[in-house]
Amino acid sequence: MSDNFPPDHLSARDIPPSAKVVELWGAPVIDALDQPSEYRRIISAMPSAISNVICVELLNWQVLNGGFRQYFWNSYGITAQGAIQGFRAMGLEMHAELTRQACVLLGGRFPEERSARMEILGEAGGSGIDFNALDNAFYALEENERESSEAVLDAYATAALHGQWQ
Repeated sequence: MSDNFPPDHLSARDIPPSAKVVELWGAPVIDALDQPSEYRRIISAMPSAISNVICVELLNWQVLNGGFRQYFWNSYGITAQGAIQGFRAMGLEMHAELTRQACVLLGGRFPEERSARMEILGEAGGSGIDFNALDNAFYALEENERESSEAVLDAYATAALHGQWQ
């Protein structure tokens, strides 16, 4: 993948704890996003706090950049179930619920294969799946300082970086 981790606008000193977790632990996960069995093997071998941070961080980077359609279209969509688990572990129930609802729009059994998700989504805007309400609700949570995932995610990531696995 060609994405830069952490985002280019952050210097090494300014890396949030959640991005630091991705920097330290995320490469094997990111490399396996298009290989469901390998992805599951890697994620299941990690401490749950680390995998929770990685999955939530990857979802946030994608959804806050381009919405759930972009997230599911790209390789990162495979992390959806892990992100739901992570949001719940962090006490971010509304984030988990919005992500769960977005997954439901893709059908009864969540498609881990990117090609299957892409087929369901069709060409950009062509599938009839409307994520706008869920995108807007997710963005509204992030705009509300009390509901935003940023501080909670960073506190959780800080604990994970210090070996406080949950």
